[in-house]
Amino acid sequence: MRTSMIFVLSCLAQWSVAQEIPMFIGTYTHAGSQGIYLYMFNENSGEATMYSSTASEHPSFLARSVKGDMLYAVNETGDSTAALSSFTFDGDALSFVDAIPTEGSYPCHVAVSKHHPIAVVSNYGGGSLSVYRLEKNGGLAEKIQYIQQEGTGPNKERQEASHVHSAFFSPDEKHVYIQNLGTDKVTIYRIDKNNDNYSLAEESHISTPAGGGPRHLVFDEKGKNIYVLLEMTAKIAHYEKDGENWTLVDTVSINEDGFEGENGAAEIKCSADGKFIYASNRGEANTIALFAVDKSGKLERRKVYPTEGEGPRNFNISPDGRFLLVANQKTNNITVFERNRETGELKDTGKQIEVSTPVCIVF
Repeated sequence: MRTSMIFVLSCLAQWSVAQEIPMFIGTYTHAGSQGIYLYMFNENSGEATMYSSTASEHPSFLARSVKGDMLYAVNETGDSTAALSSFTFDGDALSFVDAIPTEGSYPCHVAVSKHHPIAVVSNYGGGSLSVYRLEKNGGLAEKIQYIQQEGTGPNKERQEASHVHSAFFSPDEKHVYIQNLGTDKVTIYRIDKNNDNYSLAEESHISTPAGGGPRHLVFDEKGKNIYVLLEMTAKIAHYEKDGENWTLVDTVSINEDGFEGENGAAEIKCSADGKFIYASNRGEANTIALFAVDKSGKLERRKVYPTEGEGPRNFNISPDGRFLLVANQKTNNITVFERNRETGELKDTGKQIEVSTPVCIVF
């Protein structure tokens, strides 16, 4: 009997430990933040425990390797210190490996391929892309390509020049889609490989609604629909693939009907099952919207929730889909929502994680 009880308690202990997963938070370091914060997030309770911090200058956007043993961070500065940094993660702590300058100012996004040893950094201030080759162990080997984009848009204050905001690999990883807020364009680059040498080759582009400012996007699982978040109008532009071309199907607002305040749409993500899309809006809204995705790919806005903070930037869904966490940059807090996996609906848990200027959350 005693042996059985010990076995049960051991299993329960292992189960409890298994629910603690690492969660990384990227920040701006001008207001007291140390850099990158590691929390242990409990997928049962939604509680987060501060574990450690790693010094890094303005690590505003993070990406994790497929294996999970590497973390990459852009250092979003406007001078020669702007770089892509890499860190090893041994399950317990981050260790700095190296950094390579981006050659473009204010890098704000990094995308890491799941199948190719490459990473793409978007330089907002410089309006350019920096492409890196990765070592087999995930370290930064070298910068292999620098692509300068040009152009303007109708908004003279925000679109006076090229402002590359993000890069996303297509589901089949044959292309990279680049969002340029300054030019109202999504440029599609083909990934070319010659022996072990990689490069991006411009293939086509999508013109997004004028003055919208494309920021981030998500694909459906098969790559037949894309949803482009427009920062300045707080709308989602839905495109459907028609042969080799993309056709604009619809644009939908992420705001409640009647909202007339300042916009600043920031992040868009799709649930793992592809049934729901979420999008955050800063400005005077400070909200996150829930959309249902029907079988054709059409969006239906279901609800808009206050984020219980100001300046909601990036957000993320826990790996098991049970929680959604929103980084509120201006109020130094992360709001933890419980997520209904069947309906997509959110419920504020009342749990808040206090972090200085949080802007990115990665599991």
